[in-house]
Amino acid sequence: MTITNLKNWATCVACLLLTGFFPEAGLIAQQTVQINSLSDFKPNTGTWHNAGEVSGNLDKPNLLNFNKGEGVLVNQPTKKNNGQDLISLEEFGDIDLELEVMVAPQSNSGVYLMGQYEIQILDSWGKTTARAGDMGGVYERWDDNEPDGQQGYQGYAPRQNVSRAPGVWQNLKVSFQAPRFNDQGEKTENAKFLSVHLNGVLIHENLEVFGPTRGSLKPNDIPKGPIRIQGDHGAVAFRNIQVTKFDAEVPVLSDLRYMVYEGFFNQVPEFDKLNESGIGIIKNINDQVYTPTKQNLIRYEGKLEIPSSGNYTFLMGVPSGMGAFYINGINLLPIQEGYQFKEIKLEKGSVPVEILVSKTKDWSDTGLDLSIAGPGLRLSPLSKSNISTTNMVDPILVNPNEVPVLRSFIDLPDGKRLTHAVSVAGAQKVHYSFDLSKGNLAQVWRGEFLDATPMWNNRGNGVSRPMGAVVFLGNPEKNLHDTEFTAMSEKFKANGYQLKNGGVEYQYQNIGVKFQDFIIARADGKGLDRSITTEGITANKRYSIASGGEIKMIQDGLYWVVDKGYYIQMDPKSPSKPSIESGTDGQNLMVSISLPLQYSLLF
Repeated sequence: MTITNLKNWATCVACLLLTGFFPEAGLIAQQTVQINSLSDFKPNTGTWHNAGEVSGNLDKPNLLNFNKGEGVLVNQPTKKNNGQDLISLEEFGDIDLELEVMVAPQSNSGVYLMGQYEIQILDSWGKTTARAGDMGGVYERWDDNEPDGQQGYQGYAPRQNVSRAPGVWQNLKVSFQAPRFNDQGEKTENAKFLSVHLNGVLIHENLEVFGPTRGSLKPNDIPKGPIRIQGDHGAVAFRNIQVTKFDAEVPVLSDLRYMVYEGFFNQVPEFDKLNESGIGIIKNINDQVYTPTKQNLIRYEGKLEIPSSGNYTFLMGVPSGMGAFYINGINLLPIQEGYQFKEIKLEKGSVPVEILVSKTKDWSDTGLDLSIAGPGLRLSPLSKSNISTTNMVDPILVNPNEVPVLRSFIDLPDGKRLTHAVSVAGAQKVHYSFDLSKGNLAQVWRGEFLDATPMWNNRGNGVSRPMGAVVFLGNPEKNLHDTEFTAMSEKFKANGYQLKNGGVEYQYQNIGVKFQDFIIARADGKGLDRSITTEGITANKRYSIASGGEIKMIQDGLYWVVDKGYYIQMDPKSPSKPSIESGTDGQNLMVSISLPLQYSLLF
């Protein structure tokens, strides 16, 4: 696959990866290991169990309920047995680790890369300020020789607290680079967390770790080690644990020579008809080549040493110019501006390459970004440009203290766009978006507020993006008033909204029923409180306050929307008794609208 017209994107490989532009990298055949059974770990006499289903209860600290089965690892300590750590049978170096974790209320655990470097697992629900010891933090190193209160050092807090409620599944993704050692066993590079994502949000990036964190298996850095899951602190569950190994050598460009041609080139010329203005031999593709100050083209020829046979993907870009890439005489990437990538099957050994770098503007320098990914090989640079990224845009972030309510478009996961939406900030970093065209809560999130760069940069497209961990609440094509009336009807009418008592009240009507819908962030930072009153003929009309693939009643008044990852909590004494009802696309939690409705959405 070749992608063109990327000149308006950030012109650097790292930025393309962070924006998710390089989807093919995840499709390259890699060495992925699943470790989802106790048989994948060393024998353990602790309190771990193989389970099929698991759930928590907000009112029961350090407790998870589970059924025996396969696919989920559950740790449930007892008074007689505090539990033990799980240590994988296989050892790893450079890896990508992805997993889902469920934390019991007030519980604590951790995931150690190589058994040495801990990512903290903790019930950090509702905290507005994250520390190194909170969910997703890189735990501190430790020195017992220091005075009390000063033993911990070099711990790293996540950029923001995007942890979710206990008892729901949370997603953790880690790209990790092991420390490097020379032939004498001396450490030459520290370990690095290249990136850590929690619930879809980047919380660490290019984070160097100068030594093992507290509680490591060994006191010093090592080249390889196991996945270790802390099991002596509290109730926790893990599932869908995937480890992708990156243990291949990076291919090397060698036998490089170059030819320089003066002039403007926006297509591949007939080189036998041109005269070179300069020729030479270089050891490294990044070595300086002297070129005319005006427009010119550099033609590199050399060899690429492929360490093992398989499918390889090349990513190439020429900042402020155009580029092309040939391998084995095949024009893999045509000459053009911007970044492009494509996959090709290569055999082990030396293959000839040709690289064209065309400077098309008199006033700017031209660089070359060329990277490769393949079997057991994380995307790695073959050439890295020193040219500044002129197309980078400073983000336009919305300060919730200055602009707590913003009208904008909202893009949804399925590609649809809400054009009549308002986003509201909460004092405890709990925020939401409301669909004014349907009278629905569209999404909620925890963490920072809004990135309005797409909305206002250049001409803008009207879209703002949540900066925290987002929970999408429903299908935008189906109004939650889905029993006897729908917002898709011409009879739906929005009557505006207003700030009121620290929250926002929305007014709308549908088929003769008037709604007053008041939403406010909870003072404890754990979600939203919502109150709905109606006026009109409400007999036999009901309202869906939650929808999802599966809804479970945890206890009287508390309901878990399993696949969406949030709770609905109602007063068990409320006269409005919800019922879980199945439909063609999942389940709904239904209540009558003939009485005032109050509930909390906890996430």
